[in-house]
Formats: sequence, structure tokens, C-alpha cells
Amino acid sequence: MRKVQVVLGTMALMWLAGGSSARADYDYAWCIQDSEYGYPGDCSYQTREQCLLSASGRKGFCAQNPAVAARPPLPPALRGRRGPPY
Repeated sequence: MRKVQVVLGTMALMWLAGGSSARADYDYAWCIQDSEYGYPGDCSYQTREQCLLSASGRKGFCAQNPAVAARPPLPPALRGRRGPPY
């Protein structure tokens, strides 16, 4: 029984630790797509402007990161609850 608890606990920790990497996809929402990078391209740009500046002078274009487009939006961050003003 103890081994089962250890295994389940380890699996839960790995799952929780893996959840933070999914959020990283949202940090890089734009990709350069061209013959050098292929599809989905070089997805290392936070803004469209960054992508366009990097793509300037190349025979490529900027497109939204497919990993970002396929995911539902993240829920807003929870804030601490404040008591009534006194």
C-alpha cells in the first residue's frame, strides 16, 4: 500500500510540474514561417512586431503560433479576497 501512495504522489508532482510548461506556449505567440524553418516555424517571439522585425529582409512571414491558437484562453488569475472597508 505504501508503494502505491509513493507512486501516485510522484505522478501527481510530475503532473503539477508539467503544468507550468503549457503556460510557456502563451509567451511565444508568433512564429516566422519560411523555407528555412518550415512549419510551424521559429516560434520565439512574444509580439507580432518582434516577429516582423526579425522577418524583415527574409522571404518569410509571421503567423500565430498554432499551439496558442489551438488552446482555450487561460482563466484570469485569482486575487486575494479583501474584507469590507472600515
